[in-house]
Amino acid sequence: TSVSVLRDRMLVGSLGWLMAAAVGTAGRPCDGGRSVQYTATASVDPNPVLSYLGKNSQFGQVFNPAWIEASPFDSSIKPGLIVRTQNCTVGYGKNGCGVENPENHTHSCCACNMIGSASTPENLQKRSILTFSAAVGDGSDGAPTFAPLTADSIVFEPVDDPHTQNDDFRGTEDPRVALDPKTGIYYMFYTCFNKDGAGGDLCLATSKNPTVSTGWTRHGTAFPGDHKSGALLIRDTPPHYLISGAGQIHISQSDDLLKWTLGPLFINQTAWGNPNVEAGPPPLKLQDGNYVFFHNSWGGKGVPQPGYQPSWVILDGTDPTKIVARAPEPLWSPNDYSWMAGNTHAGTVCNVAQVAFVEAAHPVAGSPDTFQVYYGGSDAVLGTATVSFKKSVEDCDN
Repeated sequence: TSVSVLRDRMLVGSLGWLMAAAVGTAGRPCDGGRSVQYTATASVDPNPVLSYLGKNSQFGQVFNPAWIEASPFDSSIKPGLIVRTQNCTVGYGKNGCGVENPENHTHSCCACNMIGSASTPENLQKRSILTFSAAVGDGSDGAPTFAPLTADSIVFEPVDDPHTQNDDFRGTEDPRVALDPKTGIYYMFYTCFNKDGAGGDLCLATSKNPTVSTGWTRHGTAFPGDHKSGALLIRDTPPHYLISGAGQIHISQSDDLLKWTLGPLFINQTAWGNPNVEAGPPPLKLQDGNYVFFHNSWGGKGVPQPGYQPSWVILDGTDPTKIVARAPEPLWSPNDYSWMAGNTHAGTVCNVAQVAFVEAAHPVAGSPDTFQVYYGGSDAVLGTATVSFKKSVEDCDN
């Protein structure tokens, strides 16, 4: 694998300076007398597209989104994002975590989650819920924009019936959504925490309109045991594929989109040595028929520097269990911007420091092999980037 790296800055529209990085050329150096290489270039918008401090969210933490594409059956369903949403702080500034204190310039991250928490009223109000924000415009004049998030934006949340065994009583987190174009059904895999405080399981829910709170069907856990982060690839002809896992990524096959058995290990590290990986959004098709699968990665135990780094692999279009190319280095790192790093820079919000976590993506209209990706920054705000791929094929000597 050859690697070419370019670091530069560019001015795009009215957005200001975007970070542009040609982040590697990767592929099979010589396969059947030809060298096939893929080069990825990422342009990162310098500002979050949704955040509390940006005044387009009433919620303290908005991150880890899923893309909702328009439905071929229902014109009322507009494209947008389902967003993991939390209120981990009662007050911001002087007494709140996650935002710089202007009096003494101290700063702390909230580290808010529901794992092992007691079911107190205070903890229950911190649970992750899911909200929907419709896309506003097509982003042709810059980064895409989205409708503000309010209490009316809630479309999916934990079920609070203590007399029923619920899979997601303590939180509904990290959605990934795929649309079946044949039926108009949206399949949402999400992380669920049960009422006993255990979990971090992979749950499945379906809807014909995920932009509203009615009409959802909960199907419970996809696999037994501690497993999460599921990206669904729906094929024209079965089998379909579910790429899932945190720490290690597995790939599973099924002819039935509601029934899954955990498949073999698929990705267990990055090409540059990050030992932990986690599934990103559902794979997206390239012009050559192959798929790009964005995923996440990080270092050792905990989240040491340089934190969570987005990555990618190219999957074979005929057999998605085969990896054609791997990213030789990350698309970008959270250190690139203060609101991903979670540092003490004025105007930043922090839940977990050093996080850039990709969960949503879609093709950019009119730009072949170019994708808009969306990610959580420091588990508190929602950012976006444009990633383009270029394929080259050359004759070579075996």
